[in-house]
Amino acid sequence: MDSKVIKKGIIVGFALFSTFFGAGNLIFPPGIGFASGTAWMSGAFGLFCSGILLPVIAVIAVNNSGGNVKNVLNPIAPWFYNFFYLIMVLMIAMTSTMPKLAATTHEMGIKALTDKVPISVTIFVFFIIVFFIARDANSVVDKIGKYLTPVLLIALLIIVVAAVIKPIGTPIPAGIKKPFVDALITGYNTGDLTLGLMCAALFFNALKDGEIKKEQVNIGIYITALVAIVGLTVIYIGLLYLGATGHEFVTSDMSMATMLIVLVEQLLGKAGSGVLAIIVMLACLTTGVGIATIAGEFVEEFTRGKIKYSKWLIVVCIVGGALGILGVNRIVGYASFMFAVIYPICIIITFLGLIKKILPNDGPFKGGVLMAFLFSLMETLIKGGLNISVFKIILSKMPLSEYGFAWLVPSIVGMIVGTFIIKTKVPDVEE
Repeated sequence: MDSKVIKKGIIVGFALFSTFFGAGNLIFPPGIGFASGTAWMSGAFGLFCSGILLPVIAVIAVNNSGGNVKNVLNPIAPWFYNFFYLIMVLMIAMTSTMPKLAATTHEMGIKALTDKVPISVTIFVFFIIVFFIARDANSVVDKIGKYLTPVLLIALLIIVVAAVIKPIGTPIPAGIKKPFVDALITGYNTGDLTLGLMCAALFFNALKDGEIKKEQVNIGIYITALVAIVGLTVIYIGLLYLGATGHEFVTSDMSMATMLIVLVEQLLGKAGSGVLAIIVMLACLTTGVGIATIAGEFVEEFTRGKIKYSKWLIVVCIVGGALGILGVNRIVGYASFMFAVIYPICIIITFLGLIKKILPNDGPFKGGVLMAFLFSLMETLIKGGLNISVFKIILSKMPLSEYGFAWLVPSIVGMIVGTFIIKTKVPDVEE
């Protein structure tokens, strides 16, 4: 195998790893480990399935559909590609995710080192760095993969290696009945699969920059996926084991963020706060740069060049900075509603993208997505406090509804029925 392909695949794989590994991904593995106790391996496997495989599979699904995300969105409807990115990039990522990343950098990163820096200064510096890293879209993946991710990985490995070599305790039975299922649901709720779909183009473009031959790009994407899977697995298992061994120092009424801080300080002493701060800042920064880049590229494409990438990048930073100053707890949570509705749709799209080449028509996309939308909308409205008795009755009859997956079986039925009703198939977009 060409060494250039391996090198490029590793660099892009590092970038994929750090794009998926946001601050939230740092927080929940120790919580899963604590809840699982001696069954932490079952918890680890559940997390592996939903928090690692699922997001990376989204990138592979796009690859199997010709390497263009339009090929897994256009079969739903001609307008769905623009709709998806308008919702995910502009309404959710720009006005919710980006401000939260900046605010988290201050509240879990900078404040852990010093309380003398105002949040406005942290936010300003955060978005200045995001802008300068992302201003050249063609070099973003290389910058993240070559420079930021190695530092992030080293800091993470300090915690993971210490947790394994010098465990702070011994796992004890936690009394949890279904550690695999609980961890599976927790990993599912991180929503990282949407990042896989949303940012897939970023990684494909990096592999197609001319350093490797066109026919080798497919190999490069599988190397990229493997690197991300291995990296996420090692880090998640290490953090999960840290939580499993920490029953002497943390309690179930602690938030996952507090639990993480206590465990790392117990493991590494005062130096742990510094290591944790570096991890949080880099995790937020790498994810933020990826989202900002995709937002700029989409808007330039959507407006057919009327709004240039660099100009929209400035808008992203200004909007994110203004909202980020409000702080994590005050940022409006409306995006959670839209995200909860669209995430099951993303899972259906990912699954169908994997098998798109053997599908006879676009019916599975249309039927599956329609049913996923209707049932996830009902679930989200009920969870949001809307008391609609007919929705409750319908959902209660669905398999897996107690786990929040009432949409799954209807979506499968929709895919099957759609196959027989729809006869057309939209041709793939060629690169």
